[in-house]
Amino acid sequence: MKKPKEFLFTYPEKIVPQALIKKLSRLIKQRLAGVPVAYLTGHKEFFELGFYVDKNVLIPRPETEILVEAVLELAKPRMTIADIGTGSGCVAIALSKRLPKCDISATDISAKAIEIAKKNNRLNKTKVKFYVGNLLTPIKNKQFDIIAANLPYGWKQWQNNSSAASRGLKFEPQIALFTKQNGLYHYRKLFKQIVDLKIIPLAILCEFDPRQTNDFKKLAQDYFPAATLIIKKDLAKLNRILEIKL
Repeated sequence: MKKPKEFLFTYPEKIVPQALIKKLSRLIKQRLAGVPVAYLTGHKEFFELGFYVDKNVLIPRPETEILVEAVLELAKPRMTIADIGTGSGCVAIALSKRLPKCDISATDISAKAIEIAKKNNRLNKTKVKFYVGNLLTPIKNKQFDIIAANLPYGWKQWQNNSSAASRGLKFEPQIALFTKQNGLYHYRKLFKQIVDLKIIPLAILCEFDPRQTNDFKKLAQDYFPAATLIIKKDLAKLNRILEIKL
């Protein structure tokens, strides 16, 4: 109806058009089949901002807000920041809102995801620069103070999880969720790209699954042996973000 809830209480006598009732019935059937609400409404809140989402991008998670907070703790005005695997653009755009003087770039291998990220950039009136490409490849000649990444870190056993909590995952882009090498494949590639940069960033911040903690720390130590590693927990007190200070 494109009306606020108050409208329903103020005008209880109004008749809902039959076409809208049919549309609501279709939405209910889709929801019963497990389609996430965000895909049905085309909207998801993240870090107090609104984002358009559809089946081409992962739905922003509350856990990923911890990644944004971790970057904000380190960032200073006029720093350069990269968001790798941006998807809907939620991390980069949330950072841009809080850090308007910083130069923020974001990449994603999916051209459709970048289209959505650019749309969200306009909706939120931010000035993030978006690039299509694999990890750092499209911005490898730029220098960054901070690199943030929320890359696919799901693995085979997680993909086969049929619990009610994970039922909606089958509707989200699998390329944004799952990878090989026990979920560490893309991070391994990213770390190799960072090591090969002419100028190494001051810090790298990555989201991961709590069950990957030991393997993920070892991976970081292999590529950045002199770095200081800090684990940050999410609201459920589970390990969620690895901060690599270089």
